[in-house]
Amino acid sequence: MRERVLAIVNLIAQYVLGAEDAPISEQELMTELMSVGFDADEINDALSWMETIALQPQTDAATISPLMELPTYRVFSHQEQQKLTTEARGFLIKVRTMGLLTNEAQEEIIDRAIHSADGSINEQEIKIITTLTLLSRSSNLWLREINCILENDWDRIYH
Repeated sequence: MRERVLAIVNLIAQYVLGAEDAPISEQELMTELMSVGFDADEINDALSWMETIALQPQTDAATISPLMELPTYRVFSHQEQQKLTTEARGFLIKVRTMGLLTNEAQEEIIDRAIHSADGSINEQEIKIITTLTLLSRSSNLWLREINCILENDWDRIYH
């Protein structure tokens, strides 16, 4: 079930990012998701999860550009190592080292990942959580980076 909800969240993020000029109505989105095989309960779960993330209050640190901070090195706890696959942890280290995440954003992503699932979180799932976190903090500021993350286009980030 969790994988299907995350798949819906991923599709919604792609629809939103692809519809910069013409906003997509909720009804159109529901119809599209149902046409590819998702049921209403799964879609509502995904939308509720996204709403919860978006409505969380932002801290003042969220408005500071992460590119201004020097990267720090984080040691993952035993619980985090159990919940996050090696690839997921590597992804977080990579985007933090590149300066795309603040320390606070990285902690928020790890916390959400740890509390969102019963099993382990793989790289694709951590990408979705990262994307949603960046979207909830400032969608316009991070639009290019979010597209690069979803498309695995790391060269575009560097240039």
